[in-house]
Amino acid sequence: MNDAGFFNAVRRSLFGGRLNQSQVDGMNGILTAFQTVGDGRRATLAYALATAFHETGARMVPVREGFAATDAGARRAVNKLAERRGAASAVARYALPQPPYGHVYYGRGHVQLTWLDNYAASSADAGVDLVRYPDKMLEPVISARVLIKGLIDGRWNGRRKGIGHYEMLDGIPGLSAEEAAEARRTVNGQDKAALIAGYAAQFDAALHLAGMSLE
Repeated sequence: MNDAGFFNAVRRSLFGGRLNQSQVDGMNGILTAFQTVGDGRRATLAYALATAFHETGARMVPVREGFAATDAGARRAVNKLAERRGAASAVARYALPQPPYGHVYYGRGHVQLTWLDNYAASSADAGVDLVRYPDKMLEPVISARVLIKGLIDGRWNGRRKGIGHYEMLDGIPGLSAEEAAEARRTVNGQDKAALIAGYAAQFDAALHLAGMSLE
């Protein structure tokens, strides 16, 4: 793949004509992780990049929920959100410190991994105990690997249906707009599904221009 061609394309289509070094490094990290743990499918990589673009606010590097600089700041952010959404909300439940370490398993990483069970389930791919060390999800290599593996195996949608399932809803390789919207179920239901589908289409176009085939 022509990396320069990819970056030139996304600079124009998604980043308003400008990319900083951190964004470039973040995308390079995802591209490298995909070479190691990806499935070789352009649709998967495009959707991984689109997910990171959305969940990190276009920073393309792992972040804490609320873009907080510290654990304490993230805890305050999720507690404020929990107050607004109410005691029965999901955020009110995952905002609580959990035994045995007293950590709060708020969103971290490119994919904003939440809930203790999800940290536990992703530890093998991370290569480290994320329950004990949740901030390891802020390390770019670990975060990118978890993002890609989770999209492929569907661990977050409760049905173990990964990105490949949604790509083939119409029996044709590649994500149509409708399939890309449905693919949001690999991460977070249908939250902002159409918006992220649009990002995926732009990343896919850039990968195509850079010479990456569908499979």
